[in-house]
Amino acid sequence: MTLFAPSVLRHSCKWNTPEAEIREIGGFPDTVLLNVNEGFELLYFITRYMDTRGWQSTITFQNIESALKTRLPFNARTHKAAKEWLDANFKR
Repeated sequence: MTLFAPSVLRHSCKWNTPEAEIREIGGFPDTVLLNVNEGFELLYFITRYMDTRGWQSTITFQNIESALKTRLPFNARTHKAAKEWLDANFKR
């Protein structure tokens, strides 16, 4: 897994949740809410998603970040729902 640096993020984030806590989230659980305003959570979520698609571009990472921050529907708040929304609505 290629983890992108926090400097790649274009939108502002909070860094309140420890990175070690976020690393414990595996896959795309339907029981864990995705906080798109939490820096480490966003970094790890996008990295996991890009790994499943075989993508590695910084531009793609930033486009996914923008989609999550600005277009993700309110009812798609779990990791699984956000992944499914990206699958259906994000085109590289």
